[in-house]
Amino acid sequence: MTSAWAIAGAAGTGLATGCSRSPSATTEPLDVLLGESVQPTNPMVVAERFFADRVAELTEGHCRVTVKPGGELGDEQRMAEMLRTGKLAFSKILLANLTAYDKRLGVASLPYAFSGRDQFLDSMRGDFGRRCTAIMAMHGFVLLAFFYAGDRNFYNRVRPIHTPADLKGLRIRVPQNIVAIDMINALGATAVPLATNDIGSALQQRLVDGAENSMVFYTSEQHMRHAPYYSWSRHQQSVDVLLASAKWLAERPVPMRDAILEAGRLTQEEELRLWAAATEENAAVAQQQGARLNDVDVAPFRRALVNVVSRHRSNFGDLASLLPDAS
Repeated sequence: MTSAWAIAGAAGTGLATGCSRSPSATTEPLDVLLGESVQPTNPMVVAERFFADRVAELTEGHCRVTVKPGGELGDEQRMAEMLRTGKLAFSKILLANLTAYDKRLGVASLPYAFSGRDQFLDSMRGDFGRRCTAIMAMHGFVLLAFFYAGDRNFYNRVRPIHTPADLKGLRIRVPQNIVAIDMINALGATAVPLATNDIGSALQQRLVDGAENSMVFYTSEQHMRHAPYYSWSRHQQSVDVLLASAKWLAERPVPMRDAILEAGRLTQEEELRLWAAATEENAAVAQQQGARLNDVDVAPFRRALVNVVSRHRSNFGDLASLLPDAS
């Protein structure tokens, strides 16, 4: 007896970059790629491999996902465009890096927009997250999962950061979005926008003095080798999004689309579990490898960034009105 998946595969199999099939075997499984900018040791990559396993399981092997970490397919801007045009099936991208398509998607990068992890996650699961999802859909992206990327903190090779004055004169790498650039400049440092996969070489060559990111990213990328001072400023709660190409997904049979969406839902909860465990583990590893960690009184940072928040908040329209009161 022919299975429902065999019938669906015969009806929905098609060629796109990142997919392959034999012209003589229309039910051959689709082999697709998931692009990722971070290194294989990052828990997000572990979550993405969990996603690949769930897709294979839920499609009974009719869709096979291979994760390509470490920027192998290009930086996040390039992968986003590949998604939009259907040349790539899946990718994980920092939400703020989608501002080239809609500037409102940078709203979560406003400094101290959320009081902490719990408030941030409640917002992502509520109206704020649903509105972000709808905006991404307008530009050819199907949200599969929100990935919590931790609180972002400063690290550098020169000195510990206790107050904004300690950042003065430092060149700090930031994501390629205007809020991050203005935030760093307002704190007295010089913002240097770079793609994620260029940070390590920039630190090594001293093109930048430091960067800001989560403890997990800092450790998995081995940035403590070149920037041993890590300061818990917690100036942002960071969110990445696991996306499917709307163009690619629309060409798949309904059972496969449903299975992929369900795999994404399961992966969101798995990523949260993995990230929570990894943060504590990575802090210990970083210290063992020579990192010097220090706490920060966030109040002076909040005060220094009030004008940045005020200046940009109006640019985010309805999304800004959905932000919680993080005071």
